[in-house]
Amino acid sequence: MPRRVAFAWLGGYVEVYVDDGLVVEAGNSRITLLPREVDIDGLYYGLSEHFLDGRQERKGIYIHFAFPLRGKSGGTPPALMLSSTELGVGPFGVVYTVLDGVEYYLTVHPPPGFLYDYAVITTRCMFLKTLGRRQVYVMDEGRLKRIMLV
Repeated sequence: MPRRVAFAWLGGYVEVYVDDGLVVEAGNSRITLLPREVDIDGLYYGLSEHFLDGRQERKGIYIHFAFPLRGKSGGTPPALMLSSTELGVGPFGVVYTVLDGVEYYLTVHPPPGFLYDYAVITTRCMFLKTLGRRQVYVMDEGRLKRIMLV
């Protein structure tokens, strides 16, 4: 059975587990990281792309949230992590970091074969690091937005 963990987050906790991909479930959104796409249910506002080097070999994709990613409240979270730690959730590596009074971070290292090197999720946005030649498309399915990499 895949591991389900929770991390202390703004106003509660976020739950992280593996379904089709890695799912980060918060109180007001659900983010799913898949090999060729990232699905955001609820908070998507827009995205921007920036090259990370002068030779344009690496690209950063910033996915902006309309509202802060709030933690779930109520219920009993599975295996609540309160301090910074690094652990494996299925084939993913997850690093949890808290800057007291400033920000919460989840850094996700996907398994080989994903079209991005890593993802960082904060309360206000999400960052994907990928190759500079990757094209990014957004599919609008109402509340659900699919950010696709090709």
